[in-house]
Order: sequence, then structure tokens, then C-alpha cells
Amino acid sequence: MATSPQRSLVLVADDDPTMRLLMLEMLAQVGLDAIEAEDGMKAVACFQAVTPDLVLLDVDMPGMDGFAVCRELRKLESHSTVPIIMVTGGDELDAVTRAYEAGATDFVSKPINWPILGHRVLYVLRASDAISRLRIADAQHRAVLAAIPDTFFRMNKDGYYLDYEQGHEASSVFSTDRCVGQHLSQVLPPEIAGHMMEQVHRVLDTQHIRSLDYELPLPGAAPLPGRHFEARLVATGPDEVLGLVRDISERKRSEEQIRRLAYCDSLTGIPNRQAFLETLEAELVRSRKANKKFAVLFMDLDAFKRINDTLGHDVGDHLLKAVSERLRETTRPGDLVSRTEAATNLARLGGDEFTILIPDLERVENALNVAHRVKEAMRRPFLLEAHEIFVTASIGISLYPEDGEDCNSLLKYADTAMYHAKNCGKNNAKLYSSSLTMQIMSHVKLEVGLRKALQNDELYLLYQPQIDVRSSRIVGFEALVRWRHPERGVISPTEFIPLAEETGLIVPIGEWVLRAACQQATTWQLAGKPPVRVAVNLSAKQFNDENLTQSVLSALHDTGLPPELLELELTESTLMDDARATMVTLEQLRGIGVYLSIDDFGTGYSSMNYLKRFDVRALKIDKSFISGLPMDSENAAITHAIIAMAHGLKMAVVAEGVETDAQLVLLEQYGCDMVQGYYLGHPSPPDAIHRMLANQALQHPVLLHRSDGIGAVAEG
Repeated sequence: MATSPQRSLVLVADDDPTMRLLMLEMLAQVGLDAIEAEDGMKAVACFQAVTPDLVLLDVDMPGMDGFAVCRELRKLESHSTVPIIMVTGGDELDAVTRAYEAGATDFVSKPINWPILGHRVLYVLRASDAISRLRIADAQHRAVLAAIPDTFFRMNKDGYYLDYEQGHEASSVFSTDRCVGQHLSQVLPPEIAGHMMEQVHRVLDTQHIRSLDYELPLPGAAPLPGRHFEARLVATGPDEVLGLVRDISERKRSEEQIRRLAYCDSLTGIPNRQAFLETLEAELVRSRKANKKFAVLFMDLDAFKRINDTLGHDVGDHLLKAVSERLRETTRPGDLVSRTEAATNLARLGGDEFTILIPDLERVENALNVAHRVKEAMRRPFLLEAHEIFVTASIGISLYPEDGEDCNSLLKYADTAMYHAKNCGKNNAKLYSSSLTMQIMSHVKLEVGLRKALQNDELYLLYQPQIDVRSSRIVGFEALVRWRHPERGVISPTEFIPLAEETGLIVPIGEWVLRAACQQATTWQLAGKPPVRVAVNLSAKQFNDENLTQSVLSALHDTGLPPELLELELTESTLMDDARATMVTLEQLRGIGVYLSIDDFGTGYSSMNYLKRFDVRALKIDKSFISGLPMDSENAAITHAIIAMAHGLKMAVVAEGVETDAQLVLLEQYGCDMVQGYYLGHPSPPDAIHRMLANQALQHPVLLHRSDGIGAVAEG
């Protein structure tokens, strides 16, 4: 019975139990077994007790840090080749250098991209296995060669063969009869014969052993590679040398295979990140000495993930191969004004990221021209497996020496410029500028602050009243989240809400808003205030979250708010993103009994058929249509039509952004049901809302606007 292949074993060394748990889960997902150690001493002990196939080693550990552990493991001669991947707290060059000096095979930086780390571990294991097999093969070949005598010859100082003893025929291409008595130039090609003669004279002059590697073409084998030989020469007298010749073709092939593993991208065949960094470092040295300029182009395909998700990773891999081939064609040596072949200037860093080096740059326009050609080349359709695929590319450009004088800076700044190109609409090429770094630093700082905002109670809610047009009474409030930053003060929602959407923080923030709004509405009721609905906006990510229904049920249960007093507002685009899934989610929410409305109506792309099937209770007309009333006849017609349509579908209508009495009068004429806006009340804190509800309950009031914009109540 066939046995299943043994799973590789990975030693995870990290003092953080959460990180160890995440790493164990990641390794399990890629089919690897693991053992764990919580500090450096235990890591060494585990390694000696159960030799793993790979070590994932954290740098920062108590007692013996990761660098010390790595050095200790490398001292164990019997297992010195086990690959070690060090996990550093950042991508600083010093940490990376120390990791490699300690003997690390590779490194990863925190925060960790877990899917990529899984693939990297598998790749390192495969590379380690390949190198181990190559070493075994090399050892076997050496044993065979040691058992079989090498070809040797005696030669005088003038280059004539005095004797020639042929080794195994696999180790030689010349016979004894062809060589003895003949001159080097009659046996070997002229160039090789010349080099051999130089070495003969050096050996006789210095009495030191010399060696020479050379390649001989096989008869009829052109243009296939020939055989590689190593000749070692030693003086046996004042006018005579002894030469031993060994066939080293297999060793050369092994070295080439190892070189390809280390420097070539396995998918596309073009240079990888390591090869590009070494090329870039060499170009830095050359350009610094020659006082030359060069450019680094960083290219990323736009929406590549969509292709993987829709057509599959096989098609995505074929696309990456086709992209690399098209880049080869586009970045010809002549285009790059390069002294070397284009392949050394082009590399795949990983995923859908490619880099191009443009040396000897005379003008910035030359780099922009190359970027434009690359961009246009990517726009041409790719025909792959009966699929016609269209992609675009965003390209960032950094310049030496203007933008940086080291590899890390130039690559980082080109990457920064690339993201700026994406933010400017994609299918774009942008030069780096120092202001981009400031923007990114500000963006990152804001993101860090937003992540802390919830736990530090920096978020709070304001409530804007919704007024019934006929009775002028408050019938609801819209909950609006605000952020009071400890250093910057109140930050506008237009600044932090898009950031929350981008980072996924909108989901936990949305859950907090939902729960806080429900709690406040319950507080008003317990204080004896009339029951009014509280409206909460749901983002697209929150609406598509599988835990949404449970979150709503939990908020209502924990706060005691009746479900009919909770209104959930959804945008048109959210509802239409996946109509079938939307129907399921809406059905669940209707089953709870909450009030559903469509926010910002008129700015999306609702289908009338789906609008009927969604069965929501209300439409909120976007304030962009209200702002021009009553003078803007087109907006007036659209507003009137929306109100008529909604009433035809038995939906209530809420007009947002009402700021003048004329707008209110016109909306009343059109039959609008409810209104909200600065004319009727600004977003206000709970205590102000409490007073408004109290006045309305006591005085049976009609709501009047006031110059302070908060609203007041008076007897009708």
C-alpha cells in the first residue's frame, strides 16, 4: 500500500502566544506541521531534540533574541542547512542585514501578510529541498569522479604535449593519438589555447598551482552548450608542467540551477526581487562614479485581484507570464538607452508588481516616455485561454540622485508614486515628490488614530431631527458619527469615513454607532419622551457582513429598543451591488421589524423592478437635488417625480438638506412627507435633543427654525 508523503515540520519560535497561534494556523492551511517554542532557549532545545525542516524565528524575544538563536543554530554542523526565516518588527536595512549576518535564509517584516507568508514558507522549503538534492547529486558525482582517474597530460614550456593519458571517455573529448606531440593550438580552439599557454608560463614562473576553466563545443552540438572542463596545472620541473583535466559540466549545470532558484522568478522566468536589488545596487555604484542619473519604474496592474477572483488563479498566472513577455518587448535595450540586456533591467517583485531600471538617464522625459509605452502596451487586450482580458497599469517613478541615494529609498519612493498614480484614477504614471511621503505619513497616522478611537471613547454621536411636514412634529433623528481627535480636535466625517471604508474599520465603527444610537433612543424613552425613530446609516461593507442581522438583534436586545423605532438607511449602490444577496438580507431585517429606507436616492442606479421588490419603507432624496430649489427647474422636476413615484410605491419620502423656507414650502406643495436640514435643526448632542423632545411633549408644539440652527418649539 502506498504511503502518503511525510509533511514538513516547522519550528515556530515567538514569545507572543497570539503570533504563535496565527503562525500555526497559517502553516496548517498550507499543509505543514508545526512545533512551537516561547523563547530562544526553548527554540534551541526543540531544534536539537526534533530537527525541523524550517524555522520561523521572531527577532524580539526575552533572554536570547532571534539573532542569537539563529547564530546558535548555525553552529550545529549536522543541521546547518535548515532554512531559517526571521520575523522582524520592520523593514529597516539594519535589521535585515543583521538577520542575514546571523545566518538567516530569508526574512519577513511585520505587519505580516499571512497568505503571502504561507506561500513564501512553501517556496523556501521547495528551494531548500532542491538545493539539498543538488548537494547530494554533487556529492555523488564527486565520489564517482574520485574513483575514476582524471585525464592528465605532460606539457613542455613551448606548449607541446609530451604525454596524454585519457580518462573515462565521458571526461574527455580528445584521444591520446590526437594530442601527443601536438601543440596546444592544434588541439584546442585558439582563444582557449592562448589562455592555457598563459597559465603554463605563470606556473613555471611562480611554481604555484594554477587552474583554468573552459568550454569546448561538442561535435555537431551547436548551438547547444558544450562541455565545461577544469584544468589544474602544477610544475614538475623547470620546463615542464603536469595537467589534470576534469569534466565539470554537471557542476556548472547545478550552479546555474541554483542561480536560477535564487535570482529568477519561477513563474515568469524574468529576474526576481533579489536579482533586481543586486542590479540596482551595482547601478548605484556605477552611476555614482560616472556622475550619471537613472530612474526606477514601479508598475502594478490595476484590479488584478478581480481577474484572479473571477477567472481563477490559473488565468491570473498566464496573464502575469504574458505581461512579462510584453514588458520584455516594450523595454528594448535601445528604448532604455541601456548598456546591458533589457532582461537585467526588468524584474517581477512579486504578485502583479514589476520594476524597470532605466540607466544613463539624460532627461526625466525619457523615463516618462518609457512609462507611457509600458502603460499603452498593457492596454492592448491579452488573449488567454479563450478569454480576452483587458488590464491597465499604474506606474510610479523615482529618480537617482534627486529622490534617493540608496536602493531601499528609490524602490520605496517609486512604490509611493505608484500608489499616488492609482489614487489619481489608475492607468497613470506619476513621478515621486517629497509631498507624497508627507501625505502617506499623515494618512498612516490618521489610520492609527482611528484604530484607537473606539477603545479611547473618541467617537460620539450627534442627532439631526426629521420633521413631519404636515404636523411640524419631530418623528425621528438621524444618528451622525463624529470623531474628537485628542490632538487635532473634531475631524470631519468626510476625512475619516472614507479611511474607515478603505481599512475595513467601518464595520466595527458601524456596530458601535448602531448600539450607541439604540441605547440613546432607549434612554429618551425611559425618560418619558415620546417614541421617535433613530436612523443609522449602514455602509456597504457593514450591509454585506454576514453578522449584520445578529448585530442588529443583539443591539435591540441589549438596549431594549423596540425594533420599529430603529431605522436602517442604505444607499442605492449598496442595494444594487448584488441584488439577489440583497433580497435575502432585507428579508432578514424585515423579519426583525426594523424600519428600512434608501439614503441619497437619485445618485445611484436603482432598477424600478428591484425597487418594488426591495419593499423598503422610505426614500431619502439626496440634498444635491434640494439645494437648487426652488429656482432650479430641473431639480424641481426630478424632486417632484421622485415624490410621486415613491407615493405610487407606497413609500414615504424624506428630503435631506433643507436650508430655506422656500424649499420647505415647495416640498410641502409636492407632498413630501418628512424633511431634515440646517433650516430645521443642526446635528445636536443628546442633551439638546432631550430638551427639544421635552418641549414638544409639554406644549403640543409646532417646530420653528431659529437663527442658531438647532431648532426651537413653540405653541401652535
